[in-house]
Amino acid sequence: MPRKAFIADLNQAVGGVFIAGISDVQVGGDDGEFTFRVKSTTNGGTLQLSALIPDLSEYPSSHTCMFFAPDNAPNKVAQALSDISELAAGKNIIQLLELVARKLESTDRDGDTQMLDSQDDFEPLNEDDDDDDDDGEEDFSGDEYFPDDDIVQKPTYGKPDSSNSTSYTQTTSAFRSRIRSDLLVAKSKGFKVGHLGSLMDGLGSYVSISCRISKLGISEEAMQAWQIEPSEYLILILHYSNGYKPMDSLRTYDGQTARRHIGMRIGISQTYKPTMQEAVRAFTVLSKDDEKRRDDSQGEFQETQNRGFRNSFISRPLNELLNERLITLIGYRYMGMPWSGAEDYYNDHYGTNIEHSDLMNDKYMETENVSTAFPPLVTADHIRESSVEQSHSFPLIAMQFVLRHFVRCTEFCLVCFCKMHDDLEAIKPYVCDKPLCLYQYMSLGFGPSIEHEIIAQPKVVDLLISFCYTSAKQGGLKDFPTGLSLMVPPTSTFENDVIQPQQPQTYVYPGQAPSIQPPPATNSTAGASEPGKMRFNIKQLEMIFDNPNQKCPFRTGDWIVIRTSDNPSRALHCRIAETTFFPTVKVSDPIMPGTFSDPGVPVSATPGQGKVSPTAGFTPANFYIYNQNFDELHEFYKRSSIYSLLDILPGVAEMKQYLIRKPQSGLNSWVDRLSPAALGLLRWIIASNRACIMQIEENDTTSKKVEERLYGMSGWMQFRFAMGAPDKERRFISSVRTTADRLKLKYPTLFAWHGSPLHNWHSIIREGLHYNYTAHGRAYGNGVYHSLDVNTSIGYCGYNYTATSPWPQSELKVSSALALNEIVNAPKEYVSSSPHLVVAQLEWIQTRYLFVKGSQMDAKLHEADVKPLQVHEQDPNMTPGGQNGKIIIPITAVARSRRPRSLSVKTGSKRIKASGKNISDPIILDADDDDTASVCTLDEDLVILCDDEDIPEPDPEPSVASGKGKGKATSFFSKLVGSQSKDSKSSKPLTDFVPGTLEHAKLPILDPPAWATTTATRRLQQDFKSLIKVQETEPMHELGWYIDPELVSNMYQWIVELHSFDPTLPLAKDMKSKGIKSIVMELRFGKDYPMSPPFVRVIRPRFLGFQQGGGGHVTAGGALCMELLTNNGWSAVSSIESVLLQVRMAMSSLEPKPARLEIGAPRDYSVGEAVDAYIRACNAHGWTVPAGFREMAYGGAPNQGPSYF
Repeated sequence: MPRKAFIADLNQAVGGVFIAGISDVQVGGDDGEFTFRVKSTTNGGTLQLSALIPDLSEYPSSHTCMFFAPDNAPNKVAQALSDISELAAGKNIIQLLELVARKLESTDRDGDTQMLDSQDDFEPLNEDDDDDDDDGEEDFSGDEYFPDDDIVQKPTYGKPDSSNSTSYTQTTSAFRSRIRSDLLVAKSKGFKVGHLGSLMDGLGSYVSISCRISKLGISEEAMQAWQIEPSEYLILILHYSNGYKPMDSLRTYDGQTARRHIGMRIGISQTYKPTMQEAVRAFTVLSKDDEKRRDDSQGEFQETQNRGFRNSFISRPLNELLNERLITLIGYRYMGMPWSGAEDYYNDHYGTNIEHSDLMNDKYMETENVSTAFPPLVTADHIRESSVEQSHSFPLIAMQFVLRHFVRCTEFCLVCFCKMHDDLEAIKPYVCDKPLCLYQYMSLGFGPSIEHEIIAQPKVVDLLISFCYTSAKQGGLKDFPTGLSLMVPPTSTFENDVIQPQQPQTYVYPGQAPSIQPPPATNSTAGASEPGKMRFNIKQLEMIFDNPNQKCPFRTGDWIVIRTSDNPSRALHCRIAETTFFPTVKVSDPIMPGTFSDPGVPVSATPGQGKVSPTAGFTPANFYIYNQNFDELHEFYKRSSIYSLLDILPGVAEMKQYLIRKPQSGLNSWVDRLSPAALGLLRWIIASNRACIMQIEENDTTSKKVEERLYGMSGWMQFRFAMGAPDKERRFISSVRTTADRLKLKYPTLFAWHGSPLHNWHSIIREGLHYNYTAHGRAYGNGVYHSLDVNTSIGYCGYNYTATSPWPQSELKVSSALALNEIVNAPKEYVSSSPHLVVAQLEWIQTRYLFVKGSQMDAKLHEADVKPLQVHEQDPNMTPGGQNGKIIIPITAVARSRRPRSLSVKTGSKRIKASGKNISDPIILDADDDDTASVCTLDEDLVILCDDEDIPEPDPEPSVASGKGKGKATSFFSKLVGSQSKDSKSSKPLTDFVPGTLEHAKLPILDPPAWATTTATRRLQQDFKSLIKVQETEPMHELGWYIDPELVSNMYQWIVELHSFDPTLPLAKDMKSKGIKSIVMELRFGKDYPMSPPFVRVIRPRFLGFQQGGGGHVTAGGALCMELLTNNGWSAVSSIESVLLQVRMAMSSLEPKPARLEIGAPRDYSVGEAVDAYIRACNAHGWTVPAGFREMAYGGAPNQGPSYF
């Protein structure tokens, strides 16, 4: 147990440790705290330091530790303790004390200095002392010894031995040279390298290997689907908990031993390496629910922050692959196998004895065929390109393995990592056809978050459900959610209903008979049980059984279908709410299907959530339990079960409303509305979509996505649509360029329509466009059929004469769908070019748009047809026609690398480099070198690449000045961010705000707090420095906030002014009428920052309270009423810049009411009323107040009253 391990280690340290300069180790006053004395090299005296481990549940693997020094401690000690806190993660108490001794260069009574391996064997705890321990508890008395040939020996602890007083070993030049060599090799192959911690000292540390996304050859469509940007970095973090381990050592480990020494994590960031806090958090082991909450928290701030290290869409399965298999796979590589052979061998012999397996089988030695469309960076192989005898860089090998499974993720199953079928291309990764893989994919949460999809893209989710429903209803569905063990109602539940035939109208696809008849009833299809008898009171939601002695047929939480004798055609789906008082059983509100076969039964006013008219008394009824295993059903009944479950599924808007109302809960908490079977089916529909479908907003003409709308198809809903593997775009571009050069084409591509019946689209978005099956005959040859006339393709959709079955709860009510594809413009090389364009070369086709027509489409669709500002030039002779003449295609429909290069931006005589942030500023994906836009490597990472004799002396770090006053503030700021250039040019601001006019004497300036921590101080210094740099580079009227460095004498209190509000806002008008140029605010930080949020409040002017008709999220006491500023909404990766932006946006918000200033004489808010208002707001909304909030808010005086400051 972690706590027991901590207590055991602390008792051992209290009993006596022999570490130079360390003495008097004692148990502290708080849980997880201990104190000790350390000898000072400054004056020869001793200092009492304290250490605190905040979370003992993580001890001794991934915990953090904070150190505190007394007020009279020298500055050198305070600075050193800050570094020690960053290096302390995952170290036990003895290791922590030794780390402190070495970093402070402490000496013992004889003047000896503490170094690595300076102590002999540490006596293990007597295992017999605690006979009451559970068998399942781990023994933390000592580490198991694993021999290796490490250059640096591991430290041991215990009593000194005079005969072996010089047996310790420091980090040698050979050890540092090996680290330097491994990282230089990785850098020479095109990667950026970074480190955190004492890498060169042989202690626990982190190494990062990264590269820009734009170098990986991933299509823009794949980037959209994967939620990554070309300017971001893919990062591999290697955590060496016991010091750096070269490949020579790692090769001798088995998988379990390797995990003791190295851990790996994959993520995305806008800089090339994570911060120390981000690295520690990445390796913090959380429960499934906690990890989901952390991912959701990261997602909330991604739009405004998006700078910190975050998980990618595939991080979880890749992390498992790396930590479980990589070391073993590398061992197979050294036997001569390529990556593909090593992976096949692992999968074929998992759990078997390697001594009895055929290692030299030819199939494991065959060279893998990899697409030439991938950049060399992705296909490089360090092991293959160098001899086995050479020293190999493990960081480089690991990163190359990451690229193999990240860039080519759609080629592998996300669970077993076996290769997928070669003929199946998709833009999103999925699982293979093994039922166990599908089950693990769903249960382990590797799939997309359906909650996120419902909130972010509700119309896309509606579309996916509609496609699946129509495909099942009309008999076109061939793939099923097999392996999830969904328990559905038995088929006998619906045997008396008038079931519409599963029969595609007009056409069949793929190769079906014109009519699909129900199969003969068998044990697996006739139902798992006969219907039960009881009486049902629909008004009281109670069932009663006539035989009280019979066993209750179900448990609480089971789902059933009830059919009453007075209306047997009406199916009522309910959840068992209570069985305690059997033979009386309580059920939840019944759910009725959205449609009925019997025309005499009225359709519910709210489809899927039918409000049943209550009838007094108990009515005889039958019930059917959801106890039929879906996997055992015949395909006919599987389709019937799917559309029956979708009939009772809530509408997407209803699900979205529920998730917004309960942001901390998922759909699985809606137990009375969603059955497990329906929820599992919904997850499968969303997760199995392997295309990238992005909704294009039609109503918001101010959105940047309006520029993606195609002109000429009014009345149709538009979606950006992409299919195929991530490298499909590069293969398509290669085909375009090759054909254009060969045929001297002025217009390399053309656009054409492809239509297909609605029940085919569920398969199309999963399998892509192909011609493996005959859908409408092949009178003009084999290939994918297209047309330049939209009406021709609409005819193939079956529009206007094919009966469709829309999903009852759909807002779209889809009746037909069309795809607009981009094709290589070589009609003479098509299978046929008249009357249809029949293209057999699948590499020549790339989907671009999906158009959907519904029976109840929004009338605004007819008003949303706006010509794009930037247009893609088309071949005049091959321009497709739309509903309103020739269509006009926006330039965003084609890849950035094919857009005119004249889009580069010029400002005066200065040219700005491309950043890839918008369509006018692209980064060319196939450019040879994009390092000009790369983040510069930090000096701390350049130093480790230099030889020992070439390492420059580091600049002295600035010290934080204490006290207050303008003189000290100026000195402090100049040390922190440097002096501004005297000849810097000033431009005339486009605002009436005048910086530097606040009077220092009228502000509630605090002294630096006594509880200040070096970790928080250091982070605040970094944040302040970056914020001032932003302030110096951005125009003042665009930034909207200002910090006067002269007023900052205490890093834990910042004075900020918000200004330049939109003049049309009521707040801006009030400010103008009162002659107020800015909103003066302060930010107070606590000792736990950045893990806890700052306290943000308004100082002046006073706002109208909510009850007086005010708004802007400013409470009656001046505190901000925002979840962001509480433990529920705060994230350690949040920046103060993003906080200021969101506070300013909140004040500018007109919902629910606009912010207004108080009428009357101006007066300031006091901090006391702000504290009380903040706590009231948290209690009202159910938000968590940060620990130690009052102490932080009052600057170290927790008991002060409302009048304090």
